[in-house]
Amino acid sequence: MPRLIPPFVCPWRLAALVLALAGAPAGADTVWLDNGDRLTGTIKSLDGGKLLIHTEYGGDVRIAFDRVKTLQSDTPLVIRDESLAHDYRARLAGGQPGTVVLDGVERGPDGAQPVRADVPLASVERIVRPHPFLNETAVSGRVDLAATRKNASTQTQDYSMALDTTVRHALWRHRFTGSYLRSKDDHSVSNHNYGLDYTLDRFLTDKAFWQVRAMHRRDWVEDLDRQTAYGTGPGYQFWDDELGAFSLSALAGRVHYGYRDGGSDNAYAGSLRWDYVRYFSGKQFELFTKGELLRPFDSEAEMAISGEAGLRYNLNSWMSLYLKYARNQVSSSRDSLNESIYSTGVGVKW
Repeated sequence: MPRLIPPFVCPWRLAALVLALAGAPAGADTVWLDNGDRLTGTIKSLDGGKLLIHTEYGGDVRIAFDRVKTLQSDTPLVIRDESLAHDYRARLAGGQPGTVVLDGVERGPDGAQPVRADVPLASVERIVRPHPFLNETAVSGRVDLAATRKNASTQTQDYSMALDTTVRHALWRHRFTGSYLRSKDDHSVSNHNYGLDYTLDRFLTDKAFWQVRAMHRRDWVEDLDRQTAYGTGPGYQFWDDELGAFSLSALAGRVHYGYRDGGSDNAYAGSLRWDYVRYFSGKQFELFTKGELLRPFDSEAEMAISGEAGLRYNLNSWMSLYLKYARNQVSSSRDSLNESIYSTGVGVKW
């Protein structure tokens, strides 16, 4: 009977080899550097000369792209050249030092054309891993925390928290946001409020969606102490990828205002909502803004705007420092609200 195992290979060594191969990373992207090092993981993006790759052993790693010798990807990525005239959706295959092979399609005004080209790395301006349109349930979120306590001639205490969670599943996207703020000087409370917002998006195409939302805000200091709004309408997702996202939605619904003296005001309303985020330098910096401009009809309240804008510095893949400006304004012939809040603190994401 012929030997199935060569005499110089022991069975326990063969078993160890099989286990080692089984434990090797499968389907990983690879980046080769000009000093001979090699990294494996998931290529996330290239922007501003910084290549971002997520590794199991070190989290997010940012690499100066001019130190990359070549690279390859397991799945198609979106690639643009330095002139932004060519747009590819292709896998990356390792090439000669200083080059990469694009294997996929080139997208242009005349449609998509198959392409397999060896291009210089210096001509690659941007790489993006798009978010899949149809996918399994994915959960992401962030919580921002800030706290300040000062003991001097007066005692000052400031506490704030903001939560933002998104759940995606197939054509549905759920988003829940919440905020809490309390500021106190000695025995006087200058700010004390919370807000809750739930949004449901049902995608009709890969960009157009229909939105339903509900909002409630409670304030224990201002004369306008309650705000509730709900509405529905169309929205459009201009882009959503590893370098950022931008969407607009126009809603029609109803708004309710409550006042400290027990009075209330109700009206139909229209609103325009926006949500924008953009990452820079390998997602190390983040510029963001989101909010809503609301116009009640046949009401004492003439206009309402609520929103925030800020800058975030990502320390690693889960922790960041942020600087944020938030505004909540309601113009009314009865009782108006004009609130501006500046905050800085620590953010944690998942």
